[in-house]
Amino acid sequence: MNYKVSTDRTVTWQEFGVLMESVGWGSGYDEAAFASTSRAYPLIAHARSEEGMLLGYVSAFSDGAFSTMLGELLVHPSARSSGIGRSLLRTVEAEFPGIPIYVKALGEAKRFFEACGYRRPRTEMTVLFKVPGPSL
Repeated sequence: MNYKVSTDRTVTWQEFGVLMESVGWGSGYDEAAFASTSRAYPLIAHARSEEGMLLGYVSAFSDGAFSTMLGELLVHPSARSSGIGRSLLRTVEAEFPGIPIYVKALGEAKRFFEACGYRRPRTEMTVLFKVPGPSL
């Protein structure tokens, strides 16, 4: 499969929504939410087919010294096993060389990241989260 990776931020919120739905990450994405997430990440890269279809997307932010956090890494199901995920990861690694990259690998994604050279820490890590609500 032929594709091109770019960091030109030309992904539209509609394309992003279609890609998110294709990988089973919900629906109902809107322009305001996409604009907010796009502004939050200093690095966004995407892969497109020769015809211009969005096949993959990655977002990341870094402190430039001690840690880089991967946001989303998505590859359309029809384009998996074509090297797109690895290419998007290499884009992140090239942007933040020598800085550890942390990922939240869900489900089978663990195998993908391990195959790309990522490893589990010696000490167990637990991901915790909180959705802040209105104050009482």
